[in-house]
Amino acid sequence: MMNATAPHELQNRDGSGENFEFAFSLRQRKMGVILKIPNGLVVSSDEEVRRQLAEALGQCGLAPVFASSVAGSEMALSGKKAFIVLCHDLMIDGKYDDIVKMVRRSGANVPVIVVSRTADWPEYLTAIRAGVFDYLAYPPIAGDLQRIIRNALLERNSQWQMQGSQAL
Repeated sequence: MMNATAPHELQNRDGSGENFEFAFSLRQRKMGVILKIPNGLVVSSDEEVRRQLAEALGQCGLAPVFASSVAGSEMALSGKKAFIVLCHDLMIDGKYDDIVKMVRRSGANVPVIVVSRTADWPEYLTAIRAGVFDYLAYPPIAGDLQRIIRNALLERNSQWQMQGSQAL
């Protein structure tokens, strides 16, 4: 029997040779049905940032999918359903706005939350105008980050429900 809370990691390699990891947890219902927890994409080349963001996702009941670059995040998003994206402002091959553009092109209603070591007011405003859900100074306060993740998911779900009711 699998431990219900232990993460299981699979390593993959995209065409450019970049490694990215899929980590997911399994939960078991009383009826014995095993369900996958929804994914949140964590994009950062800094391992400490990835760890903190993944921990916040776990506290919100989400399983992290990891990428260390814009290219890796595109590969991760193409194969997995992400409900939220948490990323560092700078990556080895781009910036957070590349992630926002990629999410927009996909047509998915996925909120993007950015953390930055050099967060300042003008950059915050630029990020919000670009379509980021929130832009935080790193390291974020754990409780605040969890609240922002939950708010982003609630807003995403309410927008999804409104689109569904308008289609009827």
